[in-house]
Amino acid sequence: MGKRTEGEAEAENSERWLLTYSDMITLLLALFVVLFAMSSISQKKFDEFKTGLLQTFSQMQLQSALKGGTGLLEHRSLITHPGITPGPPQISIPQTGGGTPSSTAQQQSAQIAAQINAALQQANLASDVQVAVEKRGVVVRLLSDKVFFNTDSASLGPVGSEVVNIIGQVVKPLPNDIDVEGYTDSAPIYGGPFSSNFELSAVRAVTVLEQLMRTDGVNADRLSATGFGATHPIVPNSTPQNMALNRRVDVVILNSQSTNRL
Repeated sequence: MGKRTEGEAEAENSERWLLTYSDMITLLLALFVVLFAMSSISQKKFDEFKTGLLQTFSQMQLQSALKGGTGLLEHRSLITHPGITPGPPQISIPQTGGGTPSSTAQQQSAQIAAQINAALQQANLASDVQVAVEKRGVVVRLLSDKVFFNTDSASLGPVGSEVVNIIGQVVKPLPNDIDVEGYTDSAPIYGGPFSSNFELSAVRAVTVLEQLMRTDGVNADRLSATGFGATHPIVPNSTPQNMALNRRVDVVILNSQSTNRL
């Protein structure tokens, strides 16, 4: 047996750290095995996690990422949850300004309608006029057969004139624009000063507009009048009662949103 050289002895000593390293790896492996054996696995969470991985790294998602998609950012979570729809994270921005414009306009319209109703009730005229709040503003409906015009006439009666004055007193200090809309039933006109229902409805609307402007002092820049004739009936013209409902003039106090769009 020959004597080992000094170089062989140094090489053997330099590789001894491998024994310590392998022992440490073995101990770590044993530790993980013990931890795994002591842990409990939720099959439901494991399935959700697996499904999330498959959906996220599927071929479609990879193609989306290659085409400029946001990849993983398109999902809120890798795990699906009931009631949460997939999609990018939602960022909530606090609202400022004291409420939405639509709600503010609705509140203003409700206040105007309440003022008109109160004034009409005080004059014992509320039963002859319909007041409603619609999306565009307050609609004051004047039924011509009850208080306003004789048949085929565009003249305001005494009661109708009083009702228009009450409306004018309420709307005069307001900034809202006002549309006056005339309507008739579908019965054709034969003879008289008007050639058609369009002309009759337009003259009735202008009559109300002029009283609001000249008698009640409402600024002319806020007023407009339109005659719709027999179009836009609120009920079918199938009975005399329904036809009476379609003969009307609507005074529309537009809300702030509708006024700004004009």
